[in-house]
This record gives sequence, C-alpha cells and structure tokens, in this order.
Amino acid sequence: MLRILLTIVLLALVACSNAPEDVHETRILMGTVVEFTIHGVARPQAQTAIDAAAAEMQRVEDAFTTHGRRRNAVKAFNTAPVNSPMSLPKEVDQILTLSLAIARASNDAFTPAIGGLSRLWGFSNPKPPASPPSPADIKQTLPGVNSSQIDKEGKQWLRRHEQAQLDFGGIAKGYAIDRGIAVLREHGVNDAIINAGGDMRVIGRRGKRPWKIGIRHPREADGMIGWIPVNGDKSIVTSGDYERYFMLNGRRYHHILNPATGMPADQSMSATVVASRASMADGWSTALFVLGPNNGMALAEENEDIEAMWMDGDGNLHLSDGMQGMFRR
Repeated sequence: MLRILLTIVLLALVACSNAPEDVHETRILMGTVVEFTIHGVARPQAQTAIDAAAAEMQRVEDAFTTHGRRRNAVKAFNTAPVNSPMSLPKEVDQILTLSLAIARASNDAFTPAIGGLSRLWGFSNPKPPASPPSPADIKQTLPGVNSSQIDKEGKQWLRRHEQAQLDFGGIAKGYAIDRGIAVLREHGVNDAIINAGGDMRVIGRRGKRPWKIGIRHPREADGMIGWIPVNGDKSIVTSGDYERYFMLNGRRYHHILNPATGMPADQSMSATVVASRASMADGWSTALFVLGPNNGMALAEENEDIEAMWMDGDGNLHLSDGMQGMFRR
C-alpha cells in the first residue's frame, strides 16, 4: 500500500544537528527525503557508511518498486498469467511472507495485493489526482485486493485473480531502512538514525543521552503530539492522512486506502507504531491506521512485537498500554 508517512522529527537539544560529534546527511531515495544521523564516528568513516547504506537502500527500492521502466521480479509477477507459479528472489519472498502475515492478523486492513487499487487512485503518479475514481472502477478492482488472491505452491508464488497486483509501498521502505541500518553496522556505526520520510529506525544512543523522537501532529505543520525517548534498537513509523491527499467539496481524499471499501480510510488522522524492525512497524502502522483505535487497539495489545498510538478522526489520542510507558508530552 503506497503511502508517504507522517514526518517523525528528530528532537535534539539546542544545536544538536550541528554538534561536532554528529554527522548528518540528507539524500533523496524512494521518492522521499532520507536523513542519516550518525553519532560518535569520525566524518570519513561516517561518510563511507552513509554512502554504502544509501546504495543498499536504492538497491532495495529498485528490487521492490512497481513504477518506472526498471525491470524486477515484482513487476514480472504482476504481469504473469493468473495461476502461473513463479519463483521470487529470497528477499522478496521474505517480505511478501511478512506482508501476508500482517494481512492475516489485521483481517486485510493491510494487504500486499493492493497494487491495482493504488494505481487506480494514482497518488504515486507524477500528476496527483484531483478527484476519486468512479465507484464502478473501484468495484471492479476490489476482488483482487484480498490477500488470499496471492498464493504459494511449494516455493513458488502465484496470483489467483487478474486484479491481484503486488504493491510493497506500505512495507518496502521499512525494509530498506532495516537494510540501511545493517550496512551502517557493518561499517562500525553503533549509534545512528535513518529517517525516511517518517519511517525511522534508531540504534544506540546520542552519547550519554537517549535519542528523542518527536511525533508530528497531523493537522499542525510545525506542531508535534509529543515525543519518545529511544535507547538501543527501535523502529518508529507513523502513517498519516496529510502527505498525499486532495480536498474535494470539503472532504479529504488521501493515499492510505481501506481495502474493504476501496476508499481512503477514515478512522484515523495518524497511527504510530513502535517495533524492533522498521519493516514490521511500517506494515502495522498502515493496518492500524485503516482499523482505527476502536478496531485496532485489541490487536496492538495482543501483539507483543508492537506498541501503537492513534490520533482518531476527531483528534483524540489513543495509546496502547506499552506506548503509555514510552510516550512523553
């Protein structure tokens, strides 16, 4: 599910970004601004690590994207005949398996088979949409969105419906961050942040202090809901309704689509997930945004791998038990 997530802002003490012990660099990757912040490593070593991490993240984007002219296995799968098994590269197989696990656990609030519906809305097109698709077109696309239309026979994958199209926009960015962090570690970096347009993974500390991660307010461009102190290795991802959207007749149409209706989800303004891996947090933040706190809180409480927070459609804040212990205002 394509989406640009709510910006999660790195909260530092005064002049943190200019502190001599920090190396901070920005790149454009995966259609968004990716910020690398490294602490406690000399600039030449940090620069080499950032270059390698950025190259790895670009490789992941090329392997998973459904846009552009570059060929990859995901595009080949989407154009393969229905019920024709094909092998997928190991990492695509693994992320598809994770995606389907989240789909099953969330009753398809998140589904990797949403590609046809995402293309119909066109939020990732060079020219953004200004009106919704017709109800007839949405109805025609919906049968392929269900994750059950993506199946596995032995070690091969197949699609069961012509409208079933893979789209990893709701999880591949998180996976790219996970790979970027792995590369930083390979280069001797132990304290760092990668922030890709609101998908974030944090390792280590900033010296003797924890990293402080601020959560952006979905209706206040320069405002924040609060912040989370982070020590060690955590991923924080926020999905929100304000990065890609248009207004029509007073209604907000955004890019996070409800697979059950084919329309933009309307139960949340934002949903934030904390997990160990960015790929896990990425997929679940989409699912929980679609479900909203009324339907998603029980899932978050039952899942030991995640903690969650929502701002609902009325602007009220809802926190899972574990998130209440983390969140600061």
